Amino acid sequence: MYICKIGISGCLGRMGQELLKEIYLNPKTIISGCFEHPDNDYIGQPISSIINKFVNQDIELPNLNIESKGETTFKNSDVVIDFTTPKSTMQNVHLAEISKTPIVIGTTGLNKENLKIIENVSKVVPIVQSANMSIGVNLLLQITEKASKILSEENYDAEISDTHHRHKIDAPSGTALELGNSIARGRSVSLDEKKILDRTSKKESRKLGGIGFAITRAGEIAGEHTVSFVSDNDRIDLTHKANNRSIFVKGAVEAAKWIIDKPPGKYSMKHVLDL
Repeated sequence: MYICKIGISGCLGRMGQELLKEIYLNPKTIISGCFEHPDNDYIGQPISSIINKFVNQDIELPNLNIESKGETTFKNSDVVIDFTTPKSTMQNVHLAEISKTPIVIGTTGLNKENLKIIENVSKVVPIVQSANMSIGVNLLLQITEKASKILSEENYDAEISDTHHRHKIDAPSGTALELGNSIARGRSVSLDEKKILDRTSKKESRKLGGIGFAITRAGEIAGEHTVSFVSDNDRIDLTHKANNRSIFVKGAVEAAKWIIDKPPGKYSMKHVLDL
């Protein structure tokens, strides 16, 4: 049985710490390195000191310390998982291009320029990029697209509810935008032309075919998304609720194991899950 060597970018963030735990406990994966922002106080500390917070044993991982740069991690890994910020992700994509190391990107808030760079680098490096690594959410994306083909804009208004913890910066979330894209694809329209992010600036009734977004940021909610199709006579709600972040982490690790033997290209969780 091959043991996949996985490196982690942003290992001390919320998702990074969950990844450390998952990769350590998974018998098919090992931690091959991790790095953080150079200003972090834990730079140079052993990775085991972080993992010990999650497992009921005193573990040791010789010669594995938290680094301030990613070059060594990329060099020593079969694949690197990145849940950071758009700026850091772009730096990591560059390192992936240099080292030819596959990378799994779960960072949200990426703009069109970021996505274009990822697309270009994927011509020489295999990349999995998804706004949401959850198996359940990716099923929801598929169901939403199929439903929107049947529930036409002439008969059903489409609304997306996006709820996350108070710390989340980007809004709408990457998942909410992907749900919007699923609706748009199902209806053969452009999300950019149909999305409605603010109804306070204009005093007007709803336009036919609009795809609305309602955003909530509060508490420690891991993530909840609901797609509503509403007609004059009925309403259909498609909902996914994440109880914790482990579902995103498990999906990312599955993507990491999947991509290591793939040719260069840009992949999504749809490919990983064979949806």
